[in-house]
Amino acid sequence: MIVIRFFIIYFIRIQYAKVIRWKPPIDLADEMFVNGSLDATSFGPCCPQPKGDIYLPSQDEQCLYLNIYKPIQSSSQQNSLLPVFVWIHGGAHEIGCSSQSIPLIYNGTNMIAHSPADQPVIIVTINYRLGVLADMYLPELIEEDPQWPTAGNYMYLDMLSALRWIQKNIGDYGGDSGNVTIFGQSAGGLSVVDLGAVRGSSGLYRTAISQSGLSSPGTYTSYYNTKDALNVSTIIVQQLNCSNESKEKVLECLRSASIVDLYKIYGNRYTKPIIDDYFFPLYPPLAILNGTYNNISLIMGNNDYDIPFCLDNPDMNYTGAIDYISQFVAKKWIPSLIDHYSLKNCSSNRNANRSRCCSIVLSMATDDLFDCDIRRIFNSFYSKYGSKSERNKLYSYHLDCYPQCPNVTEKGICRHSAELPFVFGTISDFHSQELFNCTWDYSTRQFSNEIISHWMNIATTGRPLNSWSSYDPMSPRHFHITPDRGFIDQIWQKNCSFFDFIEADGVEQKFGKQLFKINK
Repeated sequence: MIVIRFFIIYFIRIQYAKVIRWKPPIDLADEMFVNGSLDATSFGPCCPQPKGDIYLPSQDEQCLYLNIYKPIQSSSQQNSLLPVFVWIHGGAHEIGCSSQSIPLIYNGTNMIAHSPADQPVIIVTINYRLGVLADMYLPELIEEDPQWPTAGNYMYLDMLSALRWIQKNIGDYGGDSGNVTIFGQSAGGLSVVDLGAVRGSSGLYRTAISQSGLSSPGTYTSYYNTKDALNVSTIIVQQLNCSNESKEKVLECLRSASIVDLYKIYGNRYTKPIIDDYFFPLYPPLAILNGTYNNISLIMGNNDYDIPFCLDNPDMNYTGAIDYISQFVAKKWIPSLIDHYSLKNCSSNRNANRSRCCSIVLSMATDDLFDCDIRRIFNSFYSKYGSKSERNKLYSYHLDCYPQCPNVTEKGICRHSAELPFVFGTISDFHSQELFNCTWDYSTRQFSNEIISHWMNIATTGRPLNSWSSYDPMSPRHFHITPDRGFIDQIWQKNCSFFDFIEADGVEQKFGKQLFKINK
């Protein structure tokens, strides 16, 4: 018997906050539309960002909109509140939008249509401030509001504003405000883990899924300290000729500058969260050890080839490998790194498999940017709460995929962001700018549907399906998600002692000796 299920999904564009440059978001959707109505059948504008290679429908500073996708329920189901899944897009906190790409990649309609019939959920996608509008850090901004003495991290303030709106209003759309899951990829993956450590996030959600959180929330290099943040923001003020003024005039000068000038001066600076003394006082591993991190279920993972290193450097030899890692690892650590990964005898032969130089460097990078950072966060939970704690609802995964349709640069390579079409059930790509003349075959659609099933079970119950083991540091396992070898629970064989040592040293130098020491 062939059963065809029909879903009618709608999305609602709602503005959840209003922002005047570099101010905390004001939650005033109710004030804006009191006793009125809003035509909410089209997407709102994306947040301002530099020109890139992604499709954006429009841009405007008034960009804090969210979109609600809800399945139509039968009359017997309408009294049951649905779990809520909140998507936070990636793009290095510099680019991206909830309504980006053609076809629309973050399409809650497709995700709901291909989810299990017995697990309906509401999906919400949000916008947040980016780049220079997200991380300006100045004394004038801190002093502007004594009740909220903070600056920078505006992207996280926006995310909290959206989550507060959801808590207050999602019941009107049939959503359960007590069962909210946040999920995100890349910078969005970093964000969903960081939110557990920021002020005001407790109780707004109960589960987080971090997909390829680059740079990872378990490493100090992902963040600015206040000194570094102040230095780079001061340069922007000086280049705009806004310095040597009173506090009010400095901020007036900055807020009257054009978006074009702001982004031109901001340049290629990497937008990072700021570890400050108020809003974001400790980065996640230290917040966990300090007992100030949210009580949530946490799922973290990455793609097998998030960094398509051998594709970019197929004939790398030993000298090339050393030149490459010297760009990212301090000189004092390189001899130990060579020994730890047996790099000295690596081969440039493309058939050398595990001894191939580019393969070893890929393993280093994957450990450094993903696996060991995830372990660091999970081990922090165990160090603080022990193995029997309800807080240890921790799950990790590796994901492989062989994208063929839509046409992608690295065919068959599960690169960074390649999992997004499969998670959303959408034949699209982060960089898609036109409709594709292609369709998925049956096995590809089934692969996507299985991923959606796991993600939906996480949103519904706070945990993946039973075939996916929770993390145990004594016998660590991860869930390997593949299109041709099944979804398999596997031993997670990683020795992270080297990168944990580097991390502890870096945390002490960047954030000070007074902070808690990371467990090794």
